[in-house]
Amino acid sequence: AGLAGYFRSTPHPSSAAADHVVLTWSGDPATTQSIQWRTGPGSPHARVRYATDGAGPVVVDASSAVLHTPDVANDPEVMRHTAVLGGLQPGTTYRYAIGDGASWGEEREFTTAPERDGGFSFIYMGDAQNGLETWGELVRSARAAHPQAAFYVMAGDLVNWGERRDDWDLLFHNARGVYDTRPLVAAIGNHEVDEGHADLYVAQFDLPRNGPDGIEPERVYSMEYSDALFVVLDSNLEPEPQVEWLDQTLGASEATWKFVVFHHPLYSPRPGDRGQPELKAAWTPVFEKHGVDLVLTGDDHAYMRSHPLRGDQVMESPADGPIYILSVAGTKMYGQEDAPYVARRFTDIATCQVIDIEGGRLEYTSYDIDGQVMDAFSVEK
Repeated sequence: AGLAGYFRSTPHPSSAAADHVVLTWSGDPATTQSIQWRTGPGSPHARVRYATDGAGPVVVDASSAVLHTPDVANDPEVMRHTAVLGGLQPGTTYRYAIGDGASWGEEREFTTAPERDGGFSFIYMGDAQNGLETWGELVRSARAAHPQAAFYVMAGDLVNWGERRDDWDLLFHNARGVYDTRPLVAAIGNHEVDEGHADLYVAQFDLPRNGPDGIEPERVYSMEYSDALFVVLDSNLEPEPQVEWLDQTLGASEATWKFVVFHHPLYSPRPGDRGQPELKAAWTPVFEKHGVDLVLTGDDHAYMRSHPLRGDQVMESPADGPIYILSVAGTKMYGQEDAPYVARRFTDIATCQVIDIEGGRLEYTSYDIDGQVMDAFSVEK
């Protein structure tokens, strides 16, 4: 029974063709783009050709590594390829294709971040985790309804079994048509972690390596996009080793808007209180000190938006304290109770959140899969 439980099969085995194409950033979103994809072993499709409308194509070789997952009985080895494009122009759309240098696959596109003051939109989601086919419908409907969204933030628990590649195959298969044209900015949830490590997560995403010393690279990082700073923390790890880096990173940024993303909510209305007192004690004073606007989390499989908070007290204005949000994008749902800090909450509804920034104004809207508005607010600076 033990071995039978160990071996599984993937519904989406690899082939010579490139699939599971995902855009991320490991460098400056205005001038770089990372492209990752999968092939079967020995496939020659390890190059990217890219161009703008006005320029001839450039061809770059990907770095390729074998991903050994012997528990996937029908596809135990795949190749993961990563091409990092550099020297790009800000605010520019590029066409790209994956191939072997002679023949090329389908043309896709990506767009670099605008100059410092350019307006932009992004989409934030909580846990996908369970029901990845249903999540796929949500993320594709979001892509169709909000094509202006430049990238997607996922606050952890992208999959249910982070150590099982067949679960990742489901995620990537259901993200096709979305994450190959709009980059993914991801945080690590508890379901990505196995015995303290997030091996498949780290192996399959090319993320910034600018986190704190002593923490495995790509688990904690930051990036600036236009006039916004995004700080991604790992709430599975002890909070204290991230505090000094967090303080320095928030303090060094001159961005107008500051967002922090991690998995476990600091304010949770779930019955039995799943709040994180250690994380809260370590991190909220730093968020408040540096004027963090929104804290984007998941984990509790419901939707909750807090009032602006400072020192656990409800504030009148978003200028006085961060707003804490948790949401869910998959099919697993939990209940909630009321709490003094809750501004809006609901249960049993998967959502995606569209955040539009134009200069000193932020418009936030939460939608269900049918496009119905579930929550909305704005912040002015």
